Amino acid sequence: MSIRTNYEKWYSTEDYYWGLEPGDFLEELIQLCPPESGKKVLDIGCGEGKDAVYMAQMGYDVSAFDLTENGIRKTIKLANAKNVSINAYVDDINTFDIREQFDIVYSTGTIQYLFEQNKKEFFEKINRITQKNGVVYFNVFVEKTFLELPPDWDLEEKMWKSGELFTFFPDWKTERIDEVIFEDFSGGIPHFHCMDTIICRKMI
Repeated sequence: MSIRTNYEKWYSTEDYYWGLEPGDFLEELIQLCPPESGKKVLDIGCGEGKDAVYMAQMGYDVSAFDLTENGIRKTIKLANAKNVSINAYVDDINTFDIREQFDIVYSTGTIQYLFEQNKKEFFEKINRITQKNGVVYFNVFVEKTFLELPPDWDLEEKMWKSGELFTFFPDWKTERIDEVIFEDFSGGIPHFHCMDTIICRKMI
């Protein structure tokens, strides 16, 4: 079992660390790329699967991977409880290799686990596996000198520079781009994050 991330331990209980409510951003993705027969979704760093399972409930053909074995176990458990089928498996964002293409690719709270030397190749993969007219969603925590590291900051997480995420999509149509500071209570201790978010569409 991997010890590269504390989430392996945090996901070991039967409770869902992040709860079961899907992320609000999914509704925006659904509007931009409505579910139709054969529409395919990839969730990169799916955690315990609440977002991936919701997208399967909406009618998408969903694949999802995470570094944690416990996260994937609970993703499959949740999919079974919701009577949906999902392709969930253990993989690493730094080394994953996928040959098929997807209509929606998203990742939330995960790409700060990318090693610096893998960033360029990672986004080249994203371009390759996204269908023309497909939509991607990414967010990442960014460094602000006036904010302390979160109390549940993980072993291999690295803060990004403000605006860095946006530079990897120069030829995509931007649907939304923003940077926000917000209060969070993960780990049970109030703290603040700064997060950059991009939603964009592959045009060529």
